[in-house]
Amino acid sequence: MQLRENSTRQTDLDRMKQLATGLLIGVAILFIIALVLERRYPWVGFIRAFAEASMVGALADWFAVTALFRHPLGLPIPHTAIIPRRKDSIGVSIGRFIEDNFLSEEVLIGRLRAQHVSQRAAGALSQPDVSAQIARHATTAINNALQVINDADVQALVEHSLVARIQSIQPAPLLGRGLAAVLAGRRQPELVYELVKVTANLLEENKEAIRIKIREETPWWLPRTVDRHISERLFDTVESTLHAVSVDPNHPFHDRFNTLLYEFIERLQHDPATIARGEVLKDELLGNPIVREFSASLWLDIKAALLAQSANPDSALQAAIERAVRQFGDLLLRDDVLADKINRWVERIVVYTSQEYRHQFGQLIAHTVSRWDAEATSQKIELQIGRDLQFIRINGTVVGGLAGLVIYGVSLLLR
Repeated sequence: MQLRENSTRQTDLDRMKQLATGLLIGVAILFIIALVLERRYPWVGFIRAFAEASMVGALADWFAVTALFRHPLGLPIPHTAIIPRRKDSIGVSIGRFIEDNFLSEEVLIGRLRAQHVSQRAAGALSQPDVSAQIARHATTAINNALQVINDADVQALVEHSLVARIQSIQPAPLLGRGLAAVLAGRRQPELVYELVKVTANLLEENKEAIRIKIREETPWWLPRTVDRHISERLFDTVESTLHAVSVDPNHPFHDRFNTLLYEFIERLQHDPATIARGEVLKDELLGNPIVREFSASLWLDIKAALLAQSANPDSALQAAIERAVRQFGDLLLRDDVLADKINRWVERIVVYTSQEYRHQFGQLIAHTVSRWDAEATSQKIELQIGRDLQFIRINGTVVGGLAGLVIYGVSLLLR
């Protein structure tokens, strides 16, 4: 593609050079003819003056244009071949020019505000095709990252974060605050009812074990009927008590339960011995291998789930990302305050990046130009702007001729 474009530019440049040179040759021939005929026909002097001045203008502009890229006629005339000779300084000047005029804060902010970045981004993000494409790229990036990530490092990080988080928390006061928050909603009766229900279920499930235990503890000489009577009496007493507590909100057990619970909460939050016991239990937990196993399995489970989701184009993960992108785009379109914040955020990032790296960008241009071959650089620049410069030669030929014609006419009037 680039070679084809350069070939086209070279063809246009050669055509314009031929046109400008042909025009110079044409006025030179016209000058010779007019010079011969002027003695016989005095009015031909106007043509001779026009052609003479056209040659001077054409030659002067040919010299000026040629001197930019090479020595005219190969002669080492001072101040010619400007681009090859001053290539490095030109690169520095171009880099500095771009720094000062294209990467300045005012230019960048003005351009960004004219582009309405957040509005255009919001309009794009709210389109289903764009949000779907972003979701595909995001899941692909997640999948690729998970493939190369070191599991041991992540597991160590998860374990360290988990342990550090647990160590920073006092379990006893935390439990006390949690229970206090529950009781603040007057949930004590519900706790009692649940406790009664659990106790009743445990009793029902373990009746046979209790009967056996009672039989083992009673003297051998007591009849079995006495053992069964004791067991059933015990079960009836406990069940009736549990039933009374569950149906009577004024049962003394409720008050006693509340008193014990509040005392327990108070000890959890303020009793040094209870708090210290909680710390001991916490240290025992952290020293248990189950913590390491939990952190390792936690990361592996998360990784496996993410790998499965990111590899499936119809996964819930991709659908969630796509939906989130569209919702964010719709929110930006509706919320002017958020859009304004996004615009300012983008402006700050762009301006910061520009101020931080603008000099490096200018130096990159200067360094790149300095590495170019002088002759090749001259040819590249001539290929880009040489065709337009040939118009200078053509204009110089025409304007020079007109100027010569005016000068000749004025000289006749002053004789």
